[in-house]
Amino acid sequence: MVQKVRVGLIGVGKIAPAYIKGCSRFPILEIAACADLDYSRAQAFAKEHSLQAYTVEELLAASDIEIVINLTIPQAHAEVNIAIINAGKNAYAEKPLAVFREDGKRTVEAARSKGVLVGCAPDTFLGGGGQTARKLIDEGVIGEPVAATAFMAGHGPEGWHPNP
Repeated sequence: MVQKVRVGLIGVGKIAPAYIKGCSRFPILEIAACADLDYSRAQAFAKEHSLQAYTVEELLAASDIEIVINLTIPQAHAEVNIAIINAGKNAYAEKPLAVFREDGKRTVEAARSKGVLVGCAPDTFLGGGGQTARKLIDEGVIGEPVAATAFMAGHGPEGWHPNP
């Protein structure tokens, strides 16, 4: 039997349940703990998902947690990523890795110096699909757009219908 990699979440807002669901598809991963600046939110989320609730400091000090997923607000990503890395844990952040390029570079350099891994969710807004669309518009390939709708990894407006 493969030993599971224990994962902790920092930030239990709107996207956190999607990470619980997504990680459950990987038998090697076990989301075991969560933390939030508002400890009562961490406690409620932990109870709902059968996790251990910690303060951020406790989660970073937990010796059984190998990976910490950073689901905080984008403005806090660099600071939280570096705290995760300085705790000797692998860091994975919701996009963006950092708001400013220099903070992103500091994050990567910190991971390199500590010998841990750092990763980030793909940036769909500035990702390949959006860049390709912009390039085609700039090159005049499609003419001058008058309206556009784009959906990535979703079913479009029909998916939001109250009774699909």
